[in-house]
Amino acid sequence: MSPPISVAENYDQYFSSRLYEQRYPRPNPSSLAIIIGEIDALGKRVLDVGCGNGRYAETLLERTDATIVACDISKEAIEGLSSRCSGYVASGRLRPMLGDPAVVADSMGEDEKFDLAIMVFGVLGHIYPRSLRRATLAAIRALLRPGGRIVVTVPNAARRFAKQQASSQHLVEQGQLEAGDILYERTSHDLAVRMYYHLYTLQEFEQELEQQGFRLIHLTAESILPESGIVRSRLLRAVDWFLAKILPLRCAYGFLAVAEAASASDRHTELPHPFAPSQLV
Repeated sequence: MSPPISVAENYDQYFSSRLYEQRYPRPNPSSLAIIIGEIDALGKRVLDVGCGNGRYAETLLERTDATIVACDISKEAIEGLSSRCSGYVASGRLRPMLGDPAVVADSMGEDEKFDLAIMVFGVLGHIYPRSLRRATLAAIRALLRPGGRIVVTVPNAARRFAKQQASSQHLVEQGQLEAGDILYERTSHDLAVRMYYHLYTLQEFEQELEQQGFRLIHLTAESILPESGIVRSRLLRAVDWFLAKILPLRCAYGFLAVAEAASASDRHTELPHPFAPSQLV
């Protein structure tokens, strides 16, 4: 299935225009706290999938003793990360890679497994189509040590892009998109970046992790309010924290899961083999 747009090219445009950095200048504090807690508990070898220009990687390198392999399919993102964190690259604590988990796997030794993988801010939902999302999760699981974990977030279909869901329905009916897929735009002045997203139901998110060999440990809200607001406003962060405490999970703007690479005895379904690198790039 050919993608309806080039995600890599559009993210190159998104990063080079600095529109992404303007909208999301820093990490989501609640997501960051969960990730740091997992690093403290599990170990310091971290895989950052869909790392962008280092919004999370830079802070994790500053606040923990983690060593990070960070991959992204956007050349602009990897170049931005390499420049932003050049000192950590020189010291060996950060290894930026252009590509996806299959490219990472191709460069790693059999005994070089990760303690933790992070795939935050809806990166999984930007992968098209469903078969490639599942293959990506399987590839990440294969890169984790026994007992290793993933922190992954996805957008909640019940809270996001209602108009775009309606306007994209004809593309679903024509077979150009799959159920839950949308096309949308990020705009600023005279710039319009076309984007692809798969929006998740809570049940679909849980099933997808389980089917690819993960055991769910913790499921919570990534945020209740839009992330572009809470990363720029202390007041909105405080409001979001309070709302997350009192509202049911179905009200989340996005879902955040912590899941463990399940052992063979824990898995109820056979784990599919990850795609070859050429299929994942």
